[in-house]
Amino acid sequence: MRKSTFEQVLALVRNELWNQPLDAPIPTGDIEEILQCAKQQAVSGLVANAIIRNQLPIGDDLTMNVCAIQKAHERNNININTEVAKFSAFLNRRNLDYAIIKGQTMATLYPDPQARTPGDIDFYCPKHAFKQVHEVIQERLGIKIVGNKSKKHDNFEIDGFSFEMHSDMTDFGYWGYQKYWDGFFDKELQETPATVDIDGQAVKTLPPTLNALYIFIHAFYHLILNGNGLGLKQYCDWCLVMHNLHDQIDFPRLDQHLSHLGMKKAYMAVAAFCVQKLGLSPCDVFCDSQTSNDLLSTSEWPERMLDNFLEIRQFSEKVRVSGGVSLRHSLSTSAVVAKQVKTYFSLAPLELIFRIPEMAAWSFKKRFVS
Repeated sequence: MRKSTFEQVLALVRNELWNQPLDAPIPTGDIEEILQCAKQQAVSGLVANAIIRNQLPIGDDLTMNVCAIQKAHERNNININTEVAKFSAFLNRRNLDYAIIKGQTMATLYPDPQARTPGDIDFYCPKHAFKQVHEVIQERLGIKIVGNKSKKHDNFEIDGFSFEMHSDMTDFGYWGYQKYWDGFFDKELQETPATVDIDGQAVKTLPPTLNALYIFIHAFYHLILNGNGLGLKQYCDWCLVMHNLHDQIDFPRLDQHLSHLGMKKAYMAVAAFCVQKLGLSPCDVFCDSQTSNDLLSTSEWPERMLDNFLEIRQFSEKVRVSGGVSLRHSLSTSAVVAKQVKTYFSLAPLELIFRIPEMAAWSFKKRFVS
């Protein structure tokens, strides 16, 4: 994939999210590669919308393909919204504690909610409620819940839709950060309950400040540790959380959490990328007392991250083509994680130092033990 193609995708995404004019004309001959890149980055629906809205001269055949992408996203989002609403109603009737995370709760923030590429249905249960919710789902719905090797969630299916039931929102490498996270997360979730409307159902989700923090950490960890799962979608999600929920975010509290978790430099780098490459306003990243000048200290990161997106995708494609779970495959995966840790080490050094042995042990167990 060419860097210029990725930049064209970014321009189309900015146009869809913020109605920013396209930087330059997009030749018809570039569209197929743009669509392929958009699919890899999980932003096909956004790019398709922008292509149609700007009436790019792409010919009848490509127009049909782009319209098919739009229709597929619309259909998938309608279907998964229905399932999320039904499942939330089931839990609500029993007054169970849960929070739908990411996914369709993010789609509600998009200019066109049906343009976001949907995925699995992820939900979190606070530790005091996890066992109860687990038992109710299995007994009342007759669902078999299966543990996942990653230890971060259990899996089950309803009507062909994949659910991930999380007992922990994130696993930190450094024990001190994990202790801090565990000490505030469930408490803040209970003290500041939040819901979003999906198909007329009040769906419990994360409150704005926790959403801003969690989606940021989720995107940052995808960048470092999960090349196969890396995409612009996670960064678009964070942009729209910061933009739409800005007035509801407790920025002093967010800053406190970032400081205790050693993530302030990482936050600045991700913010700089989102401002310069995805069109997020600097005013959405900070509280009113701060300005866009705060991003100048991390001005090198947008280009470094853009180049890194391309490198990781190229590596992931090679791994996918090679296939298998061989030692060579495992070593290759470990090598890219090591490279990512080196690239971003200065942004969260203590966390990444403790992450290295943990990731090595997890990779070995996944490939060879079970």
